[in-house]
Amino acid sequence: MEAETPSNIGEVGEKMSPAERATQIPRGNSLYSTPSTGKGGFDGHHQWGMSIDLNTCIACNACVVACQAENNIPIVGKDQSLRGRQMHWIRIDRYYSDGNADAAPFGAEGNREIPEDPQTSVQPVACVHCELAPCETVCPVNATVHDDEGINTMAYNRCIGTRYCANNCPYKVRRFNYFDYNQRQLDSLYLGPMGPHGMPELVKMVKNPEVTIRMRGVMEKCTYCVQRVENGKIRHKVKMAQAGTPGEVEVPDGTIKTACQQVCPVEAIVFGNILDPKSAVSQAKAREQDYALLGYLNIRPRTTYLGRLRNPNPKMPDYAAQPLSRVEQHRKNHPASMDESEPAKKKTPEGHTMVPAKNSGGLS
Repeated sequence: MEAETPSNIGEVGEKMSPAERATQIPRGNSLYSTPSTGKGGFDGHHQWGMSIDLNTCIACNACVVACQAENNIPIVGKDQSLRGRQMHWIRIDRYYSDGNADAAPFGAEGNREIPEDPQTSVQPVACVHCELAPCETVCPVNATVHDDEGINTMAYNRCIGTRYCANNCPYKVRRFNYFDYNQRQLDSLYLGPMGPHGMPELVKMVKNPEVTIRMRGVMEKCTYCVQRVENGKIRHKVKMAQAGTPGEVEVPDGTIKTACQQVCPVEAIVFGNILDPKSAVSQAKAREQDYALLGYLNIRPRTTYLGRLRNPNPKMPDYAAQPLSRVEQHRKNHPASMDESEPAKKKTPEGHTMVPAKNSGGLS
C-alpha cells in the first residue's frame, strides 16, 4: 500500500534533491519557516540527514549499545522492561517471512501456520527528525522544537511530561522517564524519597559529561548526537581560524559521526550534510532504492532507508520466485546432502520435537 501511495510533494518535489526539498519546499502550516528564508539565524551551510542501508545491516545491536553509552540512557531493569518502559533511543524491528504470505489473495488472512525457519528482515528505527514533525505541534510547552539545521531537538527543562508527543509520533521512538532511574536503585524505584537515592561515584564515571542526565517526568529521544555535531562545528571553526580562513565554516563530510554510525561494523549508517551533493548521505539518498518509512504521512523524515534487495532475474543462478529461508535455500543447492545433514527428529507424546544433541548420545 505504501509503495502505491502517490507522493505528497507532487511531481516537482519528486524531481528535487534532498537538499532542495529541505530548503525550498514550504512547511505548510508549521510554525517553523523554511531554512532558505534565512529566519532564525540559518547560515545556509548545514542541513543534517541520515541514511540506513538495510542490505548491509546485520542487526548486531552495536548501535543500540553505543547510543546508550554516548547519551547516558539509563538501564531500567527487567521489571520495567516487562512493563514496556524501555529507554533505548534506537530499536531493531524484525520482520519474518517464509515466502508463502504473498500467495494468499488480497484480503485473506494469509499464512496461518508458524514457519519453522523463516527469513528475517531487520530495520533499525530511531527518531527520523521529521521536517513536519507531529510531536512538535502537540507539545503545550514547546519542549520539542526544530533547530535551524533540521534537527528535532528536546528542551528537557521545559518538558512537563504530558507525553502528547509520544502519542502523536507515528514511529513510536520517544521514551519517557517514569522514574528517576539515574538517582534511584532499580530494586527500590517505587519507594521514592523513602528509598536510597543518589548516583554512586563509580556510576558517575561512566556517564558522558557532554550529555544532560534526564530526570523523572521528562521525555527523551534520539538527537542525532547533537553534542558531536556542535563539537565538530566548533573544532572546524577553530581550525579554519588558525589557518587564516575564518569564513570556511562548512564542516567537511565525514568529520562528524554519530555514535551509531561510528560503531556500525558494516557501515550501514551514513550521517552528514544533505546540502552537500557530494556527501555520502546525499549520494545514498540519491539512489533509486531510497525510501522514507511512513513517507505517505507527509512528515518528510530526514532519516531514510535503502530498501533491501533480492535478485529477481530468473536467468541468474540464485534466483528464487519467493524469498527462501535458510533450510529451503540449503535444500535447493544441496539436495543430496540435506538428508544426511539434518538430524533425526522424534516426537514426544506431548507433541514436542526432540533433536539429538551434538555432543551427547541422548536427546535434547
